[in-house]
Amino acid sequence: MIVGRALCGLALVALAGCATTEPEPKIEAAVNVAPSSFPPAPPSVAPTAIPTPEEATAIFRTVFDSTAERSDRADALEGTAEENEPLLDSGGIMSEVSFDRIDVVAPGRVEASGTSLGQVSSVGFVVSDGRWKLERSTACAVTGVC
Repeated sequence: MIVGRALCGLALVALAGCATTEPEPKIEAAVNVAPSSFPPAPPSVAPTAIPTPEEATAIFRTVFDSTAERSDRADALEGTAEENEPLLDSGGIMSEVSFDRIDVVAPGRVEASGTSLGQVSSVGFVVSDGRWKLERSTACAVTGVC
């Protein structure tokens, strides 16, 4: 029995010796991400690309939606912030306009046709700063501010 206990003790010592290992090396992950606080610039509009009726409707509604961010409204309207300030300050209107047809008038200019309160209307959009925007003259006609 003493021999059995001795063998068990030796087995435990051998197992304990196998269990002790050196600490594993630490792997430190280095993440190389350049911080960015600015969104990427909007893609340029290809000369052959025209807005869809849905996009034209969204642009028009954004300009006249008083609940939209002022910067979004300004970005959807042709012209500088200074010249468009009276238009944006005139208050917004919630328009039910819905465009269903887009016609190319000239390179970088389209006419969107649709209905608003049962009346057929045609509205101009132009490429400005690489994006489709509502023509300032249209916004002036709608608000009567300019």
